[in-house]
Amino acid sequence: MSPAPAPTDNDKKTMTLSHHLSDALIVDYASGSMGRAQSLVVATHLHACAACRGRVAQAEAVGGALLEEIASTPLAPDALDRALARIERPREAAAPEAAAGHARQPADWISVPVEVAEAAARRRWVAPGVWVAPVDVGSGDGALTYLLRVGQGMRMPQHTHAGCELTLVLKGAFDDAGVRFGPGDISEADDAVEHSPVIAAGQECVCLVACDNRLIVKDWLGRVVQAYAGI
Repeated sequence: MSPAPAPTDNDKKTMTLSHHLSDALIVDYASGSMGRAQSLVVATHLHACAACRGRVAQAEAVGGALLEEIASTPLAPDALDRALARIERPREAAAPEAAAGHARQPADWISVPVEVAEAAARRRWVAPGVWVAPVDVGSGDGALTYLLRVGQGMRMPQHTHAGCELTLVLKGAFDDAGVRFGPGDISEADDAVEHSPVIAAGQECVCLVACDNRLIVKDWLGRVVQAYAGI
């Protein structure tokens, strides 16, 4: 699990986020069962989101209390209630320990780990207004992690997914079926979702993406771009 560092002085101004981690992602991250690709995206979101940091802290506390309840006999029916009663609610906006290697770079993105910022220097233009930069997290499980930049007002090809896809907005914004995702917001999609997000006007959009497999693109032009992008 990638640690979620505490905000630096440059990050302490309040961010208004609209889209947060699901309960399932919180539990997977807190328990350490999340893969490296998704963990990097989640940790980057946590750096910007005090609300989700508090939820992770609470999940970790609940997990620890439940472990103390485990004995050689089955758990009592009220074990969870007793575990919850034993833990204090996390302090508001509590942040995990700072981790080395987290920096605001480039300056107009939300704060990202150094390996993410460095990946942007290796970007490849795959279509007018679109570049992709793979991020090596050493997952070894076939998952893909990459930065995706799309120009303002552009529409993504219609696509669905083979497995889970997490998309974290680092800069700019996009609209998906009438829902706006801005800096720090996270989107979760799977094979039940078929969509074609549109980049908001006024600014390019850069996202950090982790997905279990390559996208399932529905139109021929999108497949041509996908062949160059490798996503």
